[in-house]
Amino acid sequence: MDIVLVTTIIASLFLVIAAADPLAAYLRLPYSVILACLGMLIGVAAIFFLRTELTDALNPVAEAILALPIRSNVFLYVFLPTLLFQVTLGVNPRRMLDDWVPILVLAVVAVVVATLAVGYALSAASTLPIAACLLIGAIVSTTDPSAVVGIFRSISAPRRLSRIIEGESLLNDAAAIALFGLFMGFVRLGMPDPTLSDAFAQFPILIAGGALVGWLAARIAVWVMAFFARFELALISVSVALPYLAYI
Repeated sequence: MDIVLVTTIIASLFLVIAAADPLAAYLRLPYSVILACLGMLIGVAAIFFLRTELTDALNPVAEAILALPIRSNVFLYVFLPTLLFQVTLGVNPRRMLDDWVPILVLAVVAVVVATLAVGYALSAASTLPIAACLLIGAIVSTTDPSAVVGIFRSISAPRRLSRIIEGESLLNDAAAIALFGLFMGFVRLGMPDPTLSDAFAQFPILIAGGALVGWLAARIAVWVMAFFARFELALISVSVALPYLAYI
């Protein structure tokens, strides 16, 4: 793919992102909803211009948009670490501890229940092995509450309600990723019908292990940054590297 064309498209998408903010304010809709709608419009327009016989002038652009080298692993390893890190920077852990029960119920218990419900319903309606069905359930079990949080802020909803939703949005990703890795391991090992005891014996270990790795990575990063306290660019570089290394 032509790198110049790809760079042009990505730069143009930034202009679309810039226009989404005032458009969301004008329509009084959440910013994330406007971005999703604009993304779908761009995809539909690219397919239309690629298949229409009215003109072929925009075919290279349409083909480049539809063939952008963005796969699932790009979202998992490029976008997700920084998104989670950005959310954590705005979260007050002490305030989250005041509501840890509803947050954990929504972020962990509800995700597990949704994963099992989707997995077993799909298993009953398809010929896929149960491990693959549970893997799909882990993928679709979480929702992005950013639109809900945006609405809460616009209507001045109670802070506790917004805090619970923000805490749930942070931790449910961790629970879903842990479940995804768990059932992906079963699929790769060729275990089409793992028992629930096999799965849930490893799930707490994955959650606790992730928390431990994150804590150790943060302590090491703070220790390293102490040596570069007088160098702002060095501190920024360590901050950028931290979420990726901890996540991987």
